[in-house]
Amino acid sequence: MKILTISNFFPSHPGGIEIVAKNLVALWRKNNEVHWVACNPAPDENEPEVDNIPLESNNFTEKFLGFPYPIPSLSSYRMIIDQVNWSEIVHIHDCLYLANIIAYIAAWYLSKPVIITQHVGPVRYKEAYKNLLQQIAYQTIGRLVLRNADRVTFINEKVELWFKERVKVERRVLIQNGVDHTIFYPPTTNEVQTTRAKLGIFPNERVLLFIGRFTHKKGLHIIRDIAKARPNYRWMILGSGEINVANWGLKNVYIFSHQPQELLREFYIAADLFVLPSHGEGFPLTVQESMSCGVPAVVSEETAASLPDAPLICLNISSLAESLKTLDELVDNPHRLKQFSIRSIEYAKQWDWDNIAGLYEKQFSDVIQQGIQW
Repeated sequence: MKILTISNFFPSHPGGIEIVAKNLVALWRKNNEVHWVACNPAPDENEPEVDNIPLESNNFTEKFLGFPYPIPSLSSYRMIIDQVNWSEIVHIHDCLYLANIIAYIAAWYLSKPVIITQHVGPVRYKEAYKNLLQQIAYQTIGRLVLRNADRVTFINEKVELWFKERVKVERRVLIQNGVDHTIFYPPTTNEVQTTRAKLGIFPNERVLLFIGRFTHKKGLHIIRDIAKARPNYRWMILGSGEINVANWGLKNVYIFSHQPQELLREFYIAADLFVLPSHGEGFPLTVQESMSCGVPAVVSEETAASLPDAPLICLNISSLAESLKTLDELVDNPHRLKQFSIRSIEYAKQWDWDNIAGLYEKQFSDVIQQGIQW
């Protein structure tokens, strides 16, 4: 098959969608011709693939407004159209990014089948105007794109339910994201001790880990309040973004820049808990990675609801007192932590990229054979 896949960025811009796209593309290329188109304001020399096609773009929205929405240059429009024309099927990551909308319109005009992977539902912002614009976008262009796609894949039941009820998506399927188990796997006891010593962590320290963009939706303000209230917790904070974590001035918070996937495992296995008090993003890949490494994941009730049978620890992010109580009860109970670790490892075995890439290929083949549904 000639597969064209489009994401908002390449992995040089850190984010879960970019990692998902990277893993799928690598596996699809074993048996297919795959062109990967994405906006790339910061080209990565580690991505030299000839069939990775960067689009010239401007990402001023992330710098000035706090959310990533790359705007392709006019010259990129022609590139997108040419790539759609080359393909047998167009695969789009999320419905609202401008490059993806252009690809969708080109596919409609050129009679090419389209499959969309919808990773997230609405994100709740502090600013009312952002929430309003997002709702308008989903009820207009989002509705048009999703309802007329040949198929829509959702990564979890909660995101699927939201769009099913409000946008009336009919041709849909549920396919969870995977985890690279050659990178993220459980440690031995000696490996944990060695890694913690390497990172300067004392044997009896309680270590909490956050990995992600430094934004409000990720719950950084909640982590700040917890870190301030519990100076005995050591925090490792990995990432970058609009929030300047260094300005917190907290001695128990250690900040690390964005790390390549191959180096993340050391941080996971050195932690007692992975904490992600986020909202509005479905089921983040970092949660899957932490569980695959045997690190219990503490998430918001909203995130836990995305996968209700998973062994997750729910955090009441609306109450600092309740959040502190939950964390205190965990870090003071090594037996309970161990049980969550065992259950997490067992649950994470299902997230196999080879199997998931095959499920997508089956969807592609079926849609091509059925013909355009528009």
